[in-house]
Amino acid sequence: MKFSLKSVALASALALLAGGAGAANLTKAVAPQNVAVDNGLAASTDVIDVAIALKPNNLDDLKAFVASTVNPASANYHQFITPQQFAARYGQSLANIEAVKAYLEASGLTIKQVYGNNLLITASGTNAQLSALFGTTQHSFTSASGNVFQRALSKPVIPAALSGVVASVSGLSTEPRFRAHNRQMPGELAALATTSAASTTTARTTATSLSKSATLTSTVSPAATPVFTNPGSYGVKQVATRYNLDPLYAAGYTGAGKTLGIMTFASFVNTWATTYWSSVGVTRTGTLTTVKVCPDGGSTCTISTSGSGETALDVEQSGGLAPGANVIVYEAPNSDAGSLALYTAAITANVADTLSISWGLTELAYSGDDLTAYDTLFLQAAAQGVPVTAASADGGAYDVAGAGYPYPNYSNVLSVDFPASHPYVIGAGGTTLPLSLAGGAITVPTERPWGWDYLLNYVGATSYYANYFPVGAGGGVSVQYALPDYQQGLAGVRTSVAGQAMICMKTTAATSSVAGCTVGQTVVSPLPAGYAGRNVPDISMNADPDSGYAFFGPSSGNGSGTGSWVTGYGGTSFVAPQLNGMFAVMTQKAGHRLGWLHPQLYGAFKTYGYGSGSPFRAVTTGTNLYYPATNSYNPATGLGTIDAANLSAIFN
Repeated sequence: MKFSLKSVALASALALLAGGAGAANLTKAVAPQNVAVDNGLAASTDVIDVAIALKPNNLDDLKAFVASTVNPASANYHQFITPQQFAARYGQSLANIEAVKAYLEASGLTIKQVYGNNLLITASGTNAQLSALFGTTQHSFTSASGNVFQRALSKPVIPAALSGVVASVSGLSTEPRFRAHNRQMPGELAALATTSAASTTTARTTATSLSKSATLTSTVSPAATPVFTNPGSYGVKQVATRYNLDPLYAAGYTGAGKTLGIMTFASFVNTWATTYWSSVGVTRTGTLTTVKVCPDGGSTCTISTSGSGETALDVEQSGGLAPGANVIVYEAPNSDAGSLALYTAAITANVADTLSISWGLTELAYSGDDLTAYDTLFLQAAAQGVPVTAASADGGAYDVAGAGYPYPNYSNVLSVDFPASHPYVIGAGGTTLPLSLAGGAITVPTERPWGWDYLLNYVGATSYYANYFPVGAGGGVSVQYALPDYQQGLAGVRTSVAGQAMICMKTTAATSSVAGCTVGQTVVSPLPAGYAGRNVPDISMNADPDSGYAFFGPSSGNGSGTGSWVTGYGGTSFVAPQLNGMFAVMTQKAGHRLGWLHPQLYGAFKTYGYGSGSPFRAVTTGTNLYYPATNSYNPATGLGTIDAANLSAIFN
């Protein structure tokens, strides 16, 4: 066996589309592959599922239609379309679909499903058949965790006969690449966080300030139900108060009659959520349903329990903040084919009025072709009136660092996470609330972007870079998507920074969790400098585990079983479902789906700023490890945090 470190050079940039959502800027994925051992050629008889994404029709018309649905001056205002109408207008013709199916079948593949938007076909075939069709070679790999999967050693080539209709092929890699964006407070920090008995008795909770208490000292499962008014153990009621959702409850809005959807790559146990809701004092009247999404169109695929805690907290947070809403959980295998099937199924079903996902992957891991299918899917969701919210990740400004390439072994690369970086997806960022640790030796006096740099002076450089860096709220500048119209002319918007290349800084032997390299080796070639790209995030809320939350589920974050209480949890993966729940409540109040949110949010900001009645609260101090918070839009917190009651008013 040999160790494989995939290093690819950045190819020339493609021309950008004019206007709102630019085309993908990278012709090749430039992120290094996750650490894995190459086992050699995979068996030619192995059968895998692939997802064949088709090119949409009338793309420019689709973008214009989406924009018109949130323009009060347009006849299309709030005139959202159904999946059937979408397929008829923007999907491929039935004749073209049949032609693609016939070609695939003639190549030995078995057609599994044609999705209702007429833009995705799933099929299965042996490695021999797929390699012959797409010109690839399949190898078997073993990950650091012992998981065995397959990768194609080269990018698939679409046969000329299909190139006019087929946009991309996904699924030749069966690697579980997508990461859950949650974090738990490390044990070292828990030990440092011991506070006096006096501080325990002075814990305070108000609508504008949530304070530190001794509960933060525990990151293990507490024996009893946590105190939800304490930092590190906050519950959904504290979230509703902090972000002023309570006035909507008082007016009778709970999300009743609406459905929110959670998209995830891990299963969970329903009773975890019901235990959480009853313990925090939430009486739910909405239903909870799980839908298994299998790339082969069946129902027998295996959904991993790795990341089950992520699914649990997504359901608990969203359903707890929208107690009247129905919750539908879409679960799919963590694979490239599973991802496309997941988004397509959830969006094309058109059951959920709002959607969120707390999983993602650095956008540098995608090429332009890879993203084409997602571009169309997020436009479809917007055309149907469905907002999609995604966690902006937890690597601060350095999203690509989390795949076995840690600093200081490797230089930092400013980068952002997908799908939060997509111009039609709300990027959910994170903050730290005021707190005090280690008897006051570590303090955060005012709300700031989440970034654990405030621990550096106390824990020391060795511990900081081993355990706490880079950890913080994801944010920065996309090099895949051009600056959208709604961010143009906005103070605080940034362009991509020069000198962003990943260089080996310390000769390191390969291990099961860290890639090996030689000093001076270029792992990621320089990214475009001065690129006017989409800025992330859009809005933020509390995400730091130190000022974070309790949830009920697996103590390790994975697995199944009866579950237990876990405290000291956070991550932008809390913010995405929290916003999902809030949007469901706002949807009920508005009396219609909210539609594409970005023009509405940024339009409101240009009207109100941070003045009286504004839906936004400025965060003006601290960084997400690179970008500073300012009294304007910034890539650390976006437009800032929200006032839910004021935000709901812009949709009426």
